[in-house]
Amino acid sequence: MRLTLIIGVLYALLLFSCTQEQPVKPIEPENTTASADSAKASEPTLDAFGFNISDMEVKDHTIKRNESLYVMLDQLDFSPQEIFSISKEAKKVVDLHSMRPGQQYRTYSESDTSALCSRLVWQKNAMEYVVFDWQRDSLEIYKAVKPLFTKTKMTSGKIDNSLYQTISHEGGSPLLAQKMAKVFAWQVDFFSLRSGDRFQTLYEEKYVDDEFYGTGDILAAKLKHRGKMFNAYYFSKGNLDGYYTEEGKSVQKALLKAPFKYNHRISSPFSKSRMHPTLNRRRPHNGVDYAAPYGTPILSTGNGVVLRAGYVGSAGNMVEVKHNGTYETRYMHMKGFADGVHAGARVDQGQIIGYVGTTGRSTGPHLHYEVLRNNSAINPLTMDLPSAKSVPDSLMDDFKKVRDKFEKKFKQQREEKEKEKKEKEKTVV
Repeated sequence: MRLTLIIGVLYALLLFSCTQEQPVKPIEPENTTASADSAKASEPTLDAFGFNISDMEVKDHTIKRNESLYVMLDQLDFSPQEIFSISKEAKKVVDLHSMRPGQQYRTYSESDTSALCSRLVWQKNAMEYVVFDWQRDSLEIYKAVKPLFTKTKMTSGKIDNSLYQTISHEGGSPLLAQKMAKVFAWQVDFFSLRSGDRFQTLYEEKYVDDEFYGTGDILAAKLKHRGKMFNAYYFSKGNLDGYYTEEGKSVQKALLKAPFKYNHRISSPFSKSRMHPTLNRRRPHNGVDYAAPYGTPILSTGNGVVLRAGYVGSAGNMVEVKHNGTYETRYMHMKGFADGVHAGARVDQGQIIGYVGTTGRSTGPHLHYEVLRNNSAINPLTMDLPSAKSVPDSLMDDFKKVRDKFEKKFKQQREEKEKEKKEKEKTVV
């Protein structure tokens, strides 16, 4: 009986222990910080050329005077046979004579070994570079370029002396002034700008590795000249590409306002009755005389075909260009003609066609420039030329969106400048 009692007690104890809820081991929270740090540590470290330098020894060098690829590789302990083979392959890819003192190159080698250089990058300029790669037990040589980034910038100002000086004073590049002159070349003679004229420009700047690389395209520009406002907005869609006025008309006219790129002076205007300086009698002056230094390049003011280029009596050396069925231009008293300029040759707007001289009936170095419309001479300074292709109705909504976006930016800049001006006035007071 005692045995039976003992067995019953043991069975009850065993049954009680099995029915109790077992404790659950708590789940340790995941160490997210450690995981993130671990993942970050495993990410490769890339240099400016896009190569992983996590386990590499990297050294930067500068090409010295008289230093060639042979000298560079010799200093990196390549054998003469290896250097000969590398140079032979490199000549198939790049001109080795373009190596210049001052250019940079970078070498890569395994940091945990004493192996030879496994990669060399020769940087020709801020963008272009050449890679010599031995990492896969075989030589690979190729050219590459760094990515080019653009940033939108704005500048504005009041012209005191010249557009070039004003833009430079505002911190812009002189190239920006040239680009503006090109945009408005069909509307404004930039050499007639005067003190008090104003401009506002929205443009792009190019960067490589966050370093300034150059001035990009003008996106929109405003120029107030002699009380008149000129606007230009860049628009591109489909086959349409160019600068347009606020109404969508192209700012590109048939002819440039002046046949020179740089400074010139009008010595004799268009006139129906001018006292001739050598004949001493009144007669029509069917063009404009520009006084300019001997040898100054002369530009064709429009695309066209050369009708004649040669010596023509009192006109001296003359080029005559037919632009279309309506307009012709003549350039007289030239010193000589540019290469390739002859009867039948095609010329482009802005192309040099000759040089200022004093041939024919001339009292000094100058260019006599004529414009003919339907074979009749017109005043080049006051002619009203038709615009090129305008924005079609089908694209006007798209154009207006672009135009309004640029105008909003211009307005923001004007408001910011006005705010800065008021803050300065408060400080002075």
